[in-house]
Order: sequence, then C-alpha cells, then structure tokens
Amino acid sequence: KLGTAIPVGRIGEPVSSVTIAEPKWTAPTDSAAAYCAVDGAMAPIDPAAKPINFRVVFPASWTLRAAQLGGGGMNGTIPNLMGGRGGSVGPTQGVATYGSDSGHAAKEAPTWALVDEAIKNLGYMQMKKTHDAATTLIERMYGRRPAVTYYIGTSQGGREALTVAQRYPDDYDGIISNVPIVNFSSLMLAPELIRIQE
Repeated sequence: KLGTAIPVGRIGEPVSSVTIAEPKWTAPTDSAAAYCAVDGAMAPIDPAAKPINFRVVFPASWTLRAAQLGGGGMNGTIPNLMGGRGGSVGPTQGVATYGSDSGHAAKEAPTWALVDEAIKNLGYMQMKKTHDAATTLIERMYGRRPAVTYYIGTSQGGREALTVAQRYPDDYDGIISNVPIVNFSSLMLAPELIRIQE
C-alpha cells in the first residue's frame, strides 16, 4: 500500500529520489495505541549533501489530523513522533505524525554546513520535502489527505514553524511556534562555522 518510492514530482523542493523502507507495525499496549511507522530517505541533488531521513507514524485509529513535528538544536535526529510528555500529539490522540533529521546526523562533524543544499535543507527545504513525502504516504495509507494539518515546533522547531508560516502557509491549517530561535544566524549557525574554521 505504501510502496517503496515516491515520484520526485510529488516533492515541492528538489530531490533526486525518495525511497521508502518496510513499514513496521506496533500492537497496542495498556498505555499506547497501535500504530504503523515507516522510514524514508530523500536523496539530494548535490552529491556532497546527505539524504534527508524521515519517518511517518500512522495511528490505527486516525482522526483525519496530521502534525509535522519540528526538530531541536541543530537537528540531526528524527523528533519523537509518539506523543506523550507535555501533551504532544501522536498515535494515542489519533494524529498521524511525521518529521525528519533535516539532512544530517547530530553525531557527525558539522562540515555538512559548508554544503549549500545541506544548509538550505536545515533552513527551510527539509520542512517542505518532509511534508510533501509524508502527505503522499498518508494519502496512500488512508485513501485520503488529512482534513487538518499542523506544524508544531519548539526552539529550532519553533523557528521552523515560523519559516513554514512564511514560505509554505498553504500546507498547514495551524502552526504552533514555541520559543523560536529567531536570531538563528548569530545564535546557532555562526558558532558552527567558526568551529569549522578553527
């Protein structure tokens, strides 16, 4: 049903391919609802950039809602898509959730920041790419697009929320931006570039 690939024409920012891994089913427990999760990877145009790894979590009982969850710090990991602490959304609330590592791994050296496509992915493109891939998979899974889609983020994710509000407002019905890093260049990016030069 989900397939193994998504046509690049379905993604609103440039990618060279989108591959989908085998879905994984998790049965319900006393504290969590049943869900299916699938991982995917979007290959860059520039071979010097890294793929964007993403995940989509499909609740067994869907409320027609979806939420893209933003990252934190300099990203580099897929955010927690399961909900729980702090009232976060997830399969227990019947919300399909998705997010990405923004195109790099937190554990690797920050030299990825010297690649234009990689820094554009962090800045804005990964949000659109992840949204479009996830929406395609949600439509394949449930046979329809979400009735309501949110972007929810804190810190780096809060900045991402403001970015999607500016760049891709038609993709979302609601955007929640908590404590956004709005002075991103001086607060986050400059120290990384200084470390590279040192």
